[in-house]
Amino acid sequence: MKKTLATFIAALLTVSGPALAQDSSTAPVIAPRPVPRATERAPKQSRVVQEVKEGKLSVTRTLDAQHWQPGASITMQIVATTPADVSLQLPEIGTTFGRFDVRPALSKPSAAGQTSMVAELVAWEAGTLDVPAVTVSMTSADGTKTAVTVPATSITLTTLLGGNLPLTELASDIRGPVEIDTRAWWWWLIAAGATAIAGGFVWWLMRRPTHQPVVIPVAPDEWARREFDILESQRLPERGDVEGFFVRLSDVVRTYVERRYQIAAPDQTTQEFLGQAAHHPNLAGEHERTLGAFLRSADMVKFAAARPGTDTCAHALTAMRGFVERTAPPPSEAES
Repeated sequence: MKKTLATFIAALLTVSGPALAQDSSTAPVIAPRPVPRATERAPKQSRVVQEVKEGKLSVTRTLDAQHWQPGASITMQIVATTPADVSLQLPEIGTTFGRFDVRPALSKPSAAGQTSMVAELVAWEAGTLDVPAVTVSMTSADGTKTAVTVPATSITLTTLLGGNLPLTELASDIRGPVEIDTRAWWWWLIAAGATAIAGGFVWWLMRRPTHQPVVIPVAPDEWARREFDILESQRLPERGDVEGFFVRLSDVVRTYVERRYQIAAPDQTTQEFLGQAAHHPNLAGEHERTLGAFLRSADMVKFAAARPGTDTCAHALTAMRGFVERTAPPPSEAES
């Protein structure tokens, strides 16, 4: 029966489709002038240079980036100037450095008496972030040790998105509707009649008595736990699909909040969804901040091409598991 319905609708569209496009060459096109939207703001962060000297050991740390934004690479270079015949100990930097993800660091002699070390830092959130201190030490031939500590400093990462602009609306000019006058109104009448017939046929199919399976309702928190387990078993970040991981995880979290607090918002943007969720008394305070931070981070992955590491993905899944556990209904409410 479904195959018959699809064949019937396809035949109707085949008849009416070519006619709807008739005389399009003579149709007037109305294209309103696009209105510029000022949603971008220039980053204010500039190159940071720190220099510390102790005795014959001099250390300079430079922080520079082409774009001071979340997800962009920030180059941290540490240059140590020492006399000859000394043993130099550069800082060890792992996969994370404060609130930054770190790409592999390189150390190499850059000039006579100088040794440099370069690391690429990536942050996934906007605002003022602290870059931790680093310590460089050297040991002279006579065993004398000298250490220099470059103090922690702060950098500011800005986003190209306005504060109240949904992340799905990027800075671009959107053209308005184009009106096409085909001067063939009868084809519209035929198409409307065909649509009405098809709609009546679909209504008849839906009204036929059928045997519906019995569906046992599942509590929102129990459903969310099952979805978390399925998502974790798929190991999407390890397979390189970070975007798919965050899309699925954010869908599970949004659906849980909608079912748990009866918030009907399947098509809302993140800003609109959080604005509606903030009015619920049980989501105020820490729950609201946790939910907002995760959804905004997920939007950075989905719409701003951010690509966090597997550790960040695992942390996000753990955080959302904790959010569900803290907001799950008590046993008395679940039983009712």
